Amino acid sequence: MDTKYKEYYKIAKEITKKFGTSYYFSTKFFPEEMKLDTYSLYAFFRLPDEIVDNPKKDKLKQQVSDELDEWISKWERIYYGSDDKEPILELTKYTFHKYKIPYQLSIDFLLAMKQDLVKERYATYQDLKKYMYGSASVVGLMMSYVIGFKDPALGYAPMLGEAMQMTNFLRDISEDYFDRNRIYIPKEDLDKFGITEKYFQNKIYDKNFVNLMKFEIQRTRDLYKESYKGIKYLNQEGRFAILMAGKLYEAILDKIEQVDYNIWKGRVRTKKREKLYILGKEIIKKIN
Repeated sequence: MDTKYKEYYKIAKEITKKFGTSYYFSTKFFPEEMKLDTYSLYAFFRLPDEIVDNPKKDKLKQQVSDELDEWISKWERIYYGSDDKEPILELTKYTFHKYKIPYQLSIDFLLAMKQDLVKERYATYQDLKKYMYGSASVVGLMMSYVIGFKDPALGYAPMLGEAMQMTNFLRDISEDYFDRNRIYIPKEDLDKFGITEKYFQNKIYDKNFVNLMKFEIQRTRDLYKESYKGIKYLNQEGRFAILMAGKLYEAILDKIEQVDYNIWKGRVRTKKREKLYILGKEIIKKIN
């Protein structure tokens, strides 16, 4: 391996460790090479996400959009052979070519990041699902190429990405609304349970809100359950890490239930001992 890539992997690892605690924990169960390439992809996802979700407070939306466009242009140039110096993008190019990951998956992801700058509400779950394909489902597809797979793995992989994205949406309802003016819960679901925007503005917590959260959590758990059926179609050495990634993220739903669905109180998190408990349970299941 070229020396520069070793340095780039260190950068990608630190990004994963800083921003993706559950993701980072689950990568420990990959073989070394697979682990490094997972860091590469996570960093590729995270950096444009940071541009969009956490810009400096004095930046105008157009400036954020221009910064993202420049990132996308730089990725296109590097992918097709430019000498632009950007460690994470050069590393991602290396990873994409190494595993023959379809280039279009990266573009689908970046277009979803652009969508976050212009679209703040979703009418139906199908509308949201189209967004989640680019923002999350392609992550599952890319990881399938890194791990190796047989049919019909690619039919299941998008479900795990969607389940994890929905988990993020439910955990971050307050943060998304107050920091970014976004509501990812589809309007058709809000209407079903009598939830108006005043609930978000005033952090209203009542029976209607609880019922909405129960509905969304059950839909998300169903996605996890279905997605796990596809793990057996991945190459053996990557299966447990993917299962752990799913289980650790699914545990966030448990935390929401533990606070009686009142996500307005603050962002729920799984603690290290809880992660270890989940790990222990899955190891015991594997042994038995």
